[in-house]
Amino acid sequence: MNSIITKFIIFQLCIWVPIIAGAYFSGKKYIDIQKLSKRLITINLISLESFIVLWSIWGLELTFDLIVLPLAGVVLVGIGLVAGMVAGSLLQFKGIQKHTFIISSSLANHGFTMGGFLCYLFLGEKGLALSFIFIIYFMPYVILVIFSYARHVGTRTPFSLTNYIFTPQNMPLYAVFAALLLHYFDIKRPRINIPLDVMLALSLTIYYFSIGIYFKFKDISGFWKAHILLASIKFIIVPLFMYFLLLLPQLSHDIKIVLQLQSFMPAAIYSVITSILFNLDKEIATSMFVVNTIVFSVCIMPLLIAIF
Repeated sequence: MNSIITKFIIFQLCIWVPIIAGAYFSGKKYIDIQKLSKRLITINLISLESFIVLWSIWGLELTFDLIVLPLAGVVLVGIGLVAGMVAGSLLQFKGIQKHTFIISSSLANHGFTMGGFLCYLFLGEKGLALSFIFIIYFMPYVILVIFSYARHVGTRTPFSLTNYIFTPQNMPLYAVFAALLLHYFDIKRPRINIPLDVMLALSLTIYYFSIGIYFKFKDISGFWKAHILLASIKFIIVPLFMYFLLLLPQLSHDIKIVLQLQSFMPAAIYSVITSILFNLDKEIATSMFVVNTIVFSVCIMPLLIAIF
């Protein structure tokens, strides 16, 4: 337990320290910090991120009865996507800002630093393993749905295999397919001690530094309507939908707990990464991510601990 908590603290430092550092360097004139940000994210996607995805999925023991977990993940982000579209229309968000809000509403932090960690707290190692299976949906959804959507509305790139499928930004998705092929051909993962914790911490640091570049404290008050709406979607609408959905199927207690916990997760880092890569509203995406994460940490997480 102490080891997991230590890792969680380190990972949280890899979030907030780089964000502060990125915000500090964003005002410097001697470097094109925004161009550097996009380049760092692209390199991270095709190297560290892709390897982590491949290695993690390759090492999972996949059984058919667990398919409900990634399917539920798709349902959760789909609910957020629809709710974001409705909310954006009601408040009459315009253009790129509307699309940015929709993407932030859909993507949630289901990974180790939030969802996976809480699953471990309540269910131990089994909960952590179930959370890793749950997150299998993430890369295919991000690459096929979110990146394609953002590329269309942000860059107005016409559809082609080269622009939408055969692109370096899709490398994590190819890593998922590669891992599934390795499972299919029953090729066992080598017994090599890979420092995944270090690689994950480095990957997070790069991402959050890039996010910090676009974060401005003044944006918090400037986008207050978006913050309230996003919090309502993440912490009320999506959890309520999942609660009623779980009344129907006959699932094990552990799977139900994992799904209910994951339904409360705040906005994901990939909502900001998407905005940076495809020229959406980076400022509002960053502000919503930071504020939504703070609301979760201060208000929602203590409530979940008390309830569960």
